[in-house]
Amino acid sequence: MYTCSRCNTSVLKWTGKCPQCSEWNTLIESAPSWWWKSNKKSPGVVREKKTLSSQWAVESIRMKSSSSELDGVFGDGVVPGSLILLSGEPWIWKSTLSLQMSDWYWTESHPVLYISWEEHIGQIASRAKRLWIQNEYIRILATGVFEDIISTIESGDEWVIIIDSISVLWSEYLEGSSGSISQIRTMTEALMEVAKRTQKIIILIGHVTKDGAISGPKALEHLVDVVLFLEGSRYENYRILRSYKNRFGPTDMVGLFRMTENGLIDIQNPGMEFVSLENTKLSWSALSITMEGNRPILIELEALTTYTKFWYPKRSSRWINQGKLDLLIAVLTKYSNTKLDSYDVYINIGRGLSIHEPWIDMACMVAMMSSRRNMTVWRTLFLGEVSLTGVIKNVFLLERRIQEAAKLGFHEMYIPTSYDGKIPSWIEVVRVWNVSELANKLGFNSKQSREEEEE
Repeated sequence: MYTCSRCNTSVLKWTGKCPQCSEWNTLIESAPSWWWKSNKKSPGVVREKKTLSSQWAVESIRMKSSSSELDGVFGDGVVPGSLILLSGEPWIWKSTLSLQMSDWYWTESHPVLYISWEEHIGQIASRAKRLWIQNEYIRILATGVFEDIISTIESGDEWVIIIDSISVLWSEYLEGSSGSISQIRTMTEALMEVAKRTQKIIILIGHVTKDGAISGPKALEHLVDVVLFLEGSRYENYRILRSYKNRFGPTDMVGLFRMTENGLIDIQNPGMEFVSLENTKLSWSALSITMEGNRPILIELEALTTYTKFWYPKRSSRWINQGKLDLLIAVLTKYSNTKLDSYDVYINIGRGLSIHEPWIDMACMVAMMSSRRNMTVWRTLFLGEVSLTGVIKNVFLLERRIQEAAKLGFHEMYIPTSYDGKIPSWIEVVRVWNVSELANKLGFNSKQSREEEEE
């Protein structure tokens, strides 16, 4: 940056004549304010010390939006002075969510500044029109020059600033090209200093590399206050916003959104979003409850067993680990009368929700037995981890899942014998110790079932 010694006008590039006062050879090179503030070599000064209790009231101040799901991810609102990193796959609607966040946070006294260099301002306006976003309190800045962005943020009255994205900004005072690690790290550190000094909320959009890491790779996660990740299936209309880091709240919070023609909207009843209750009357369906962060969600496991015409039966799973399916089939064949040695087995989780936790093992087994025996387990929940010895083990946060089941109106549930927590009086709980006992109580090990197996 160059400053005129006569009229103090600042320009980005050197020219022989000042564009303001028209004087020749008066431009003097100088570093931007954010650069010398973070790189000054002068001795430190004695600062005022404060007690922790004096800051409790300050930390309790949170800015809320018009989206309850977004506020829940931040822990009941975002703290002023936060630097937030939002990332996700390229097709996941990050720009749509960030533009909607500008609409969710604006007020007459707290305008929002949306900064973008990846898209032309006409593209942003077109998306805003589609999302029905149009008001004078959302301001657009189309530039990628970091010095201009810092000056605009410091001089403006906007309290929420969204930058889409940090990877395309550049500075003439930093080494490396746009998007390089050195530039991104230094610019993020400068934005953190500005956020803390001005108490403004700055949200950065970050790209994701081919291996799924946040661009850098992961060089920004320890520099920011909050790390959010937007994920979902290409073929489904839901999106999950996860909090991987939060210095002002819990890190297991998730927000659930549904994609519509008008953008992302809060899912009002997330517990029932991923199941179709009319399918629970079929013989291949079993229900369980999984945890997405801190949110219990009802899921439907579908199983299909067919007699194989080949020497080696086929096993296929969608949204469940293939090795887990092979293990459960082996345990089921060992400890029950349901033999699957000569049967192809297919298993799936409805709505493409990928599950990695082991506490849906019992439901997977029940779905396979139900399909093999053509018997229905309607309106019943199954929660439990299955070990190699056939024992049903306890479930993490089982009490939370039981409370969600009671809220959804379920009255029957199969759980491990080892659970000793609270159970609502109107829920009938069947405790099972191992796979053999589970099959007996469901009627899958009856005499009729064995005769069907022999046939």
